[in-house]
Amino acid sequence: MNPSSALRLAPQHADPVAHGTGMLAGEGPMQAVAAQVAVACPLCGQSDAWGWGWENGYSAVKCVGCGLVYVSPRPVDEAISEATRTGQHRHEAGALSVVYTPSRRKLARYRARMRRVLAGEVGQDPVSWLDIGAGFGELVEALGTVLPAGSRIRGIEPMAVKAAHARARGLPVGSERLAEVRERFDFVSLVNVFSHLPDPAAFLRDIRRLVRPGGTLLLVTGNGADLASADGYPDRLDLPDHLVFAGREQLEAFLRNAGFEPYRCDAVRLDTAGWAAKALVKKLLGQPVPLVIPYRSRFRDMLYLARRVE
Repeated sequence: MNPSSALRLAPQHADPVAHGTGMLAGEGPMQAVAAQVAVACPLCGQSDAWGWGWENGYSAVKCVGCGLVYVSPRPVDEAISEATRTGQHRHEAGALSVVYTPSRRKLARYRARMRRVLAGEVGQDPVSWLDIGAGFGELVEALGTVLPAGSRIRGIEPMAVKAAHARARGLPVGSERLAEVRERFDFVSLVNVFSHLPDPAAFLRDIRRLVRPGGTLLLVTGNGADLASADGYPDRLDLPDHLVFAGREQLEAFLRNAGFEPYRCDAVRLDTAGWAAKALVKKLLGQPVPLVIPYRSRFRDMLYLARRVE
């Protein structure tokens, strides 16, 4: 859709409305989908946007003003918080589960990437590190073999089943609220968390207090907003689990507005031959994933290092 035919969206403070009362597939009448609310752009506050993608009965729209892609209408805040705790999102076609399972492959990828990215960033002295949204603890475990001996590493994960699994493997992953954390860390990481945030600007401003002056925020997310439409996205959008899709320009604006200065971006393409083969297998198994033509997509997995500024 051309931006000139933009949709006028309700402002972010609009009252929540029951945007859909369809039932979950195979469920009883009490399993209605969550109420939804239209929101303005989380970055610039404008309400003009055009259709960028669609999935599970939700629209991802692209802001005419700043180019950020975000979900609107989206579930109300209470439903988002509940889904964050349980990993279950109800939608018109049924339910989306994002609990998944622990991944040794992910652990190996994290270990290799952290070794490469942190070379020159970390010396021989121990550092302190907080991983927010630690999941099953793969990054926490990987950092234990990458950071200098004696480094203090911990994770926070709001989904109880994931945090419990990590702790069962001896990893320091808790479920406390961020407001309860009073320490400051040399490094704070947000790996594949940004796209889940209903208000990224407020979240980044809040976690700035957890980074010591001169410390580093490590943030990983995709550059979805740099794509012309969701047709170029190499996987499912996973709406409404994913709420915001930034590009490089939008993400750097979020970081600077929150008091961080981005100084390095490590961008990795995902549309490799291996990724395409995996997508084909998933498709043959009946999963709703797009087929991927290797080395054609502009999509990149972005890892940003940003320093806290005063």
